[in-house]
Amino acid sequence: MQISTKGRYAIRSLTHLAYSFIKNNNKPVTIKEISEKEGLSNRYMENIFVKLRKAGIITSLKGEKGGFYLTREPSKITLYEILKDAEKHFSPSACVTNKKYCDRVSFCGIRKIWQKLDDKIKEFLEETTLEDVMLLHFSGKNK
Repeated sequence: MQISTKGRYAIRSLTHLAYSFIKNNNKPVTIKEISEKEGLSNRYMENIFVKLRKAGIITSLKGEKGGFYLTREPSKITLYEILKDAEKHFSPSACVTNKKYCDRVSFCGIRKIWQKLDDKIKEFLEETTLEDVMLLHFSGKNK
């Protein structure tokens, strides 16, 4: 399974909102600020933020001191939640999430392997929070 650019950018951008939540009393952050710090396109970020806002992960404040901010603590937002809202398809194989994808679904033994892999990935992503990622992102260290 490959996480798309949208998913990766969503996580990277949300680390800035998480940082603001913890260090700056959840002060709104503009797309421009995030784009400049991360080297991302403003337009692309706007499209991702629309999805994240509809999902209830972020909200915005208009005006001179406006921007985007998290709707809850970063420790309460999982990577799974972010990616399922940012990604179009989120599974190692299409047959796991769409039974109409393959006419062998009812008797395919390999599908069970994909389902097990999907379950393990989901478990990991549900255990990993935005706060975890933010701490790694701003420490500059990789595990």
